[in-house]
Amino acid sequence: MSAVQTEPVYHLERIDGQEIQKPLPKKLHFLIERYLVLILTRDLPSRYLAGPELNVLCGQDRLVPDITVVDRDARYEDGDLADPPLLAVEILSPGQTVGQLFDKADRLVRAGAPLCWVIWPERRQAWTYSSDLLNEPREYLTASFPNGSRIEIRLDEMWAELD
Repeated sequence: MSAVQTEPVYHLERIDGQEIQKPLPKKLHFLIERYLVLILTRDLPSRYLAGPELNVLCGQDRLVPDITVVDRDARYEDGDLADPPLLAVEILSPGQTVGQLFDKADRLVRAGAPLCWVIWPERRQAWTYSSDLLNEPREYLTASFPNGSRIEIRLDEMWAELD
């Protein structure tokens, strides 16, 4: 006898001991995620990797940022990132609230990520979140990395991907 799964299983996050399914992305989320992965991969030094949907251990929590930037030498446990990401990106999906994304950004930063970008594609808004900063950037999203490199994402170019 075989079992048939009728509902798709997407990434499960563990938040405060509860397994929570990540919302499925839609068009605008997909376009922003694709754009950022391409730009980050193109512009980051080869020492760093940028990719989508990586499980990240944050103490007892397991979060799945939409995009994670890691050092090539980062530590993993059973395939999950055990070191803090160098940058995490959260993009609003249908069924989520901006408050939920800021909660995830806060958990990632408290677990050691220096910076998290929070993006709301439908409203064309973005924020930079760190332990000492929350701002809505005017022209660029920026991030600095341990080797001294810096990246800037022009918001007008990113928003143009949605048109």
